[in-house]
Amino acid sequence: MKLKKTERNKFLITLMVSLILLSVFFILALSLGSQKIDLIKAVWGQTPKSMGTDPTITGTDPSINFDRIILFNLRLPRALLAILAGGLLAASGAVFQLFFRNELAEPGIIGISSGATLGAVSASVLGLGTKIALVSNKFPILKFISPVNLFAFIGALLAGIIIVALAFNKNSSSKNSTVMILLCGTALGTLYSALSSLILITSSKELGSIYSWILGSFNGHGWKELLFILIPSIISIVIMFSIKNQLDLLACGETSAKSLGVSVGKLRILVLISAAFAVSAAICAGGTISFVGLIAPHIVRKLTGSKAKTLLPLSMIFGSILLLLADTIAKTIISPSELPAGIITSILGVPFFLSLFLNKNRE
Repeated sequence: MKLKKTERNKFLITLMVSLILLSVFFILALSLGSQKIDLIKAVWGQTPKSMGTDPTITGTDPSINFDRIILFNLRLPRALLAILAGGLLAASGAVFQLFFRNELAEPGIIGISSGATLGAVSASVLGLGTKIALVSNKFPILKFISPVNLFAFIGALLAGIIIVALAFNKNSSSKNSTVMILLCGTALGTLYSALSSLILITSSKELGSIYSWILGSFNGHGWKELLFILIPSIISIVIMFSIKNQLDLLACGETSAKSLGVSVGKLRILVLISAAFAVSAAICAGGTISFVGLIAPHIVRKLTGSKAKTLLPLSMIFGSILLLLADTIAKTIISPSELPAGIITSILGVPFFLSLFLNKNRE
């Protein structure tokens, strides 16, 4: 389905504006934090004359560019993680809304986020980090992977596999299978959350260490997490963009889509697989973060319409902007301490969801 000239112009204008906004917020994310830094000095390695003092007096070594260390070791990977996680959550939200033909659909509805939380909680409470350290000599790559992130990723993928298995039911109609996905996803998500709570209650000493992860935070995450999620992120994005034309055809209804050659059953599997990889990677990047997959696609839909060709790429950019802004606010609003970014997105998302829900009820 080709875009009309007016739609294409709207898309190009929105794309340029959103990329400018993303660039601005990216620079802000690099500049702001508990420690003030000079970006010019950090990038170009310029050392002010005021630092050329005796290190025994200042307590610092003037030959060390601390701004560069903070920028490239802490803030740059954190900002990139927020951009990638926001884009993945928004893209999966857009795909879900297109497939289920429901503007209230978002990644958390099929239980993948809860499965990731269960995996992370299990890794933290059962001391799997120590066990992984014992076998890291045989598998050196394990030294560079956080056990919590690894088992969160495994938990999310397992949750996705279960949903895919339930969806792959040849005896059910497409409509019944779609409803079953939603019902089973909600039920399984509740079960995973209950198991996570049970584990934490019986091991309360681990509650503090996992609490900020559950709320969604990029604090302490860096290049290792970015490299770990890079491949699943690419896989999910490639799958999502490969099915965008089929999602557009599905907007007319499953019967019409089938008459145009769309295999709804295969499309359903691809949607779930791409969402499983996207949400798994996003959760490894910053924990369980809500509402980004709901807000970003809805904003784009109001600006350029609901065609997958425009909704998917723009949702990714707006999701990146939203999560990058939320993380910047979270790390500066109570500086030198910081809030989990998930709290900021929830504060923004709950009233947004309620207004969207009430508007749909009026319609």
